[in-house]
This record gives sequence, C-alpha cells and structure tokens, in this order.
Amino acid sequence: MKINITSVDYAPPELESQTPFELEVLRKIPSSDRPDCWIGVAAKPIRSLREGQEAQVTHLIVWPRWQGMQIGPGMKQMPIGIAYVTDRSLLSDSFLDSKKCTYVAIGIGDELPSKT
Repeated sequence: MKINITSVDYAPPELESQTPFELEVLRKIPSSDRPDCWIGVAAKPIRSLREGQEAQVTHLIVWPRWQGMQIGPGMKQMPIGIAYVTDRSLLSDSFLDSKKCTYVAIGIGDELPSKT
C-alpha cells in the first residue's frame, strides 16, 4: 500500500517544503505502547536537518494519530504521526525501539490507488 502525505503540522521547515511526499508502507511493527505502527519507505529520500547536519531519510515510521483509526485501504485525510528511522537496524527488528527513530511531525495521509 502507498500513502500520499499531503500536509504536515508541527514539522521542521525542511519537511514542510518537501510535502506532499509518497510513502510505501512495508510492514507493521508494534511498539511498547501501541500495536499499529508501520515501517515505510519514501518514494524519494527526504532531506533532514538535525543539529546543523544534513541527512537523507529513506525510511519512516507512521501510526494513526488517534486510537480506533487504522492505516489501511481506503484511508482518506487521516491524521498520522511521523518519525524518521535513524538507525537502519530497525528495518529488520520485530519490535519498534524508539531509540532508533525520531518523531518529526503530524501528517495527513491518503491511500494512493494501486497501479495494476
């Protein structure tokens, strides 16, 4: 499934300037406080500035902003939390370690239709 992040709030300026952006959702990864986090890969690397250093972010963690909502087929204008994966070892982990990612924004996402 692919998601189009159409807008972001409470985000760093460099992320706002790269919105909208697409994300391919790869798999669920539960965390200690919620079972509905997902790992995704950005269609294009996202430029990030952190402590004066520029980096390219390729993978993100997303989750529904509100309890009772689900990231999945048919989602429209869903508020989601967004975090950058900062330690690539997280990509092979079965449980989300919050030390391996950094929260960056609240976004609004829509499922993109599949191109079959």
